[in-house]
Amino acid sequence: MKTNRFAISLTVAALFMSLFFTACDKDDDPEVTKVYGTITIENADTWETWADSGEVQVTIFPEFSLDPLAGWGAVPDNFFGPGVLGGTYAVGAPYNSQNPVILEYEPGKTEYAYEIEVEPGAYSAIALGFRHDFVNDPSLKSATLGVHWNNEAEVSHGVVIKIAGPGGAIIPIFNYPAPATFEVKAGEEKEINFRADFDFVNVWYQ
Repeated sequence: MKTNRFAISLTVAALFMSLFFTACDKDDDPEVTKVYGTITIENADTWETWADSGEVQVTIFPEFSLDPLAGWGAVPDNFFGPGVLGGTYAVGAPYNSQNPVILEYEPGKTEYAYEIEVEPGAYSAIALGFRHDFVNDPSLKSATLGVHWNNEAEVSHGVVIKIAGPGGAIIPIFNYPAPATFEVKAGEEKEINFRADFDFVNVWYQ
């Protein structure tokens, strides 16, 4: 009886060890899920005069939601209070806000590669932004130089911002196509290329 119990114990132990090492093998070779591509920057020479004022970051935003606030999308009028105009912009932090991809200025360079590892799921935007070190207003701190919007040939800054004009008129001060939403599947390596315009900082921070 003791021999049988001992044999059973060895069999069970061997089974657990087998499962353990199988799990370790899988952990050692995980499927990488990522977004990568090339960002073409127009007016890249403007970057030189701003290089000491902040960082150029590539960020990706989670799926858009108004409850809870997350991602980048269209906010309806009056959502933030009576008479507050809506628009299209980020309402939450980037998915990679703790570890954004930082691009470094290189004279004469106009194309920059990036790569972001992500969890499988839906995303509302990927953008290139200039984050100003000396601007404290959170609504103005980051200028969106460009977003992915399914058009690699043209720049969109991805924002719609409106103000109230005389006589109740609604005036869009920024009116750009929204970022393209997209989904990344498990193990997928999705290529997304887009354009940005560094000269937008001169408009955003004026």
